Amino acid sequence: MEKRAFTTSDIGRICHHSRETVKRWLETGRLKGYRVGTSGHWRILPKDLALFLKENNIPFPEPAEIAVDLKALTETESPITFCWEFYRDKRNLHVRPEGTCENCLVYRVKSINCYTLREEVNHKRIYCKHSCQDCAYFRFLREKIKPAI
Repeated sequence: MEKRAFTTSDIGRICHHSRETVKRWLETGRLKGYRVGTSGHWRILPKDLALFLKENNIPFPEPAEIAVDLKALTETESPITFCWEFYRDKRNLHVRPEGTCENCLVYRVKSINCYTLREEVNHKRIYCKHSCQDCAYFRFLREKIKPAI
């Protein structure tokens, strides 16, 4: 079965670094990842790990070792974007007048599943003015990663 997401421990083993180093990479944006629900644990998509390994000249592990061929992902697929990256170059104003992406809880915790986070916090500190069904980013994710949503 193919791996759908990696933990900080998984990344530490693959890159030969500690979990704490991996967390720093995630917190500073050096490695792209997302937070899971209320626990706040980090998860890294295989595509994002593959790009990180390639950009940092870290050897790719054997596919049998980790249940996914990371090297193949760097050649064929583009990474999934976060909502603030998705809207960055668009002329669509998706935040309320009193908020910005940088103030939004989704941005602060780097959650790719903004709709899940929105349910958890009851719309508080989420600055998006759209319902998920009306959101272009939500529709984009549904099409791009259907099995995970």
